[in-house]
Amino acid sequence: MMPLADFVRSTPFFVIAHRGASGIAPENTMASLQRAIDAGAVMVELDVQLSSDRQLMVFHDSVLGRTTNGRGYVRNHTADELRSLDAGSWFSNEFANERIPFLREAIELLRGKAYLNIELKPLHESPDAAEETAALVALVHELGIAPYMTFSSFDHRALKMVKEHDPAILTLALNVPGDKRMPSQVVAACGADAYGCSVNELSKQRSADAIAHDIPFGVYTVNSEEQLRHALSYGVRCVVSNVPDHIVSVYRSLTSHA
Repeated sequence: MMPLADFVRSTPFFVIAHRGASGIAPENTMASLQRAIDAGAVMVELDVQLSSDRQLMVFHDSVLGRTTNGRGYVRNHTADELRSLDAGSWFSNEFANERIPFLREAIELLRGKAYLNIELKPLHESPDAAEETAALVALVHELGIAPYMTFSSFDHRALKMVKEHDPAILTLALNVPGDKRMPSQVVAACGADAYGCSVNELSKQRSADAIAHDIPFGVYTVNSEEQLRHALSYGVRCVVSNVPDHIVSVYRSLTSHA
């Protein structure tokens, strides 16, 4: 794999799997990550929470109830306790007893197969945000994947924190809903390397600004052919999808008839 910065600059379009292939497998599980790889997603986005014994776990919510049979805050449970939970049955019986992955094992699964996008939660949502960010940067360096991943966030202070640890790590600024600034203004304010917004926030002004300033930009969450056509019509370089298998297939069909 070439470094992510080189890949983005040399690739006209690619698909990012949202929490893995979260439309066809339980989000942020090894099953969803594997399904994303199998679907042809070039990048996989996932979320991270700290356990009470300071282990980096792949999980979106701060509390357990929505996607596991556990209760309470993730940060109040040890890694062993979190690993004992069923993180798949809520989605379907096919995925009964899927476990909450360690970030380390998720990275090992993705290594050499897909680029990684770790979304950082807003700093105010976690009392351990500074510690978690430092641990994340240390782990990606330890595993040698820093050139093959990016950190994204709606909280641009978190992206600045990453850059303080290592200015070379790529960051992606997600547009805060309601923020009317152009991509070049957002990126300049936080030192990010790329920009993303929702497909509903996509506009001619935003796309023209990103293109004029040579800023890689993408949109979320694109799950239908109609949404994909809309994104492509604005020159979007990548899309985030819950169903990467479907979007990859549609894109191939559209471009094969171009």
